[in-house]
Amino acid sequence: MQKFAASKNLFYPIDFAARGSSQIGGNIATNAGGIKVVRYGLTRDWVANLTVVTGTGDVLELGRSLVKNATGYDLKHMLIGSEGTLGFVTEATLRLTTTPVDVQVLVLAVPSLDQVMEVFAHFKAQTNLIAFEMFSEKALGYVLKSTGLPPPFPAPSAFYLVVEVEKRSSEDEAQILDVFEKCLDKGWVTDGSMSQSDEQLRSFWRYREDISESLSNYSPYKNDIAVPISKVPGFIVDLDKILAEAYPTWEVIWFGHIGDGNLHINILRPPGLTKEAFVKECQKVDNLVFSTVQKYHGSISAEHGVGLTKRSFLTYTRSPVEIEIMKGIKKIFDPQGILNPGKLFS
Repeated sequence: MQKFAASKNLFYPIDFAARGSSQIGGNIATNAGGIKVVRYGLTRDWVANLTVVTGTGDVLELGRSLVKNATGYDLKHMLIGSEGTLGFVTEATLRLTTTPVDVQVLVLAVPSLDQVMEVFAHFKAQTNLIAFEMFSEKALGYVLKSTGLPPPFPAPSAFYLVVEVEKRSSEDEAQILDVFEKCLDKGWVTDGSMSQSDEQLRSFWRYREDISESLSNYSPYKNDIAVPISKVPGFIVDLDKILAEAYPTWEVIWFGHIGDGNLHINILRPPGLTKEAFVKECQKVDNLVFSTVQKYHGSISAEHGVGLTKRSFLTYTRSPVEIEIMKGIKKIFDPQGILNPGKLFS
């Protein structure tokens, strides 16, 4: 889709590190977001029309590519994010937009989570922000080991940011530099670089996008969660403390989309522990993680869906009344329970 859009001098803005294998159907099923949500929103914001076959065999044409349609419930948006439990999406019409004029990517070293949020607030308010991604020193270490990339800066830092902004004019470029320098002067950023070429831009993004692949050999146990943006620092501190007390020898790798509050937790399997034993122990971790998510009024699944593995934890995010309503909707669309059975809720 991105290549097709580019061939028409247009832009499909939903983007992931897994862009080489990620499928549009799966994106719609989970309402996926990715790295540019802060500027462009979620998959649902780019779906104009869906053709859907329900569990009763009915064919629904949803959306009709209309911008405005105030005639009752929006079934199109009900299907988006339903994880294939309400109907088969057989056709999707997607919206495209204009290509950003020119983009600048910055890599920044930041000493604390509170300062990460200060940097985010200033870039969001004063630049044409497209993406704002955070990762830890531990995450960077695995990327450098796996890829052979040089470290971004001579001295290590607790956290790093990859920030993408659009430059529409020379005034924009000056503003980006001004915000960057202000962050340095305030001590929110201790070191930083701004891309000077397309090759350097791609290299900067690899520090963030190669994290998952660099961890793959360590059989990570993953959680994809979200909390309100303003609560990200407190949530990470609390959960780090809880996990360190429960599993002091385990290594936890953080990275995520700070611009929308979506965090990815990767717990690495300790040497000598079988995968089966590791997963069993991690299921205990889930209770700790999701209890903390609930405390911060967050979501147990930001963009990967509930599926089978998280359905027993749905009450940490959804009330019993909400769950009963969703089950009622499922019965209308799929009375025999034949579509993706057992997923989302039992």
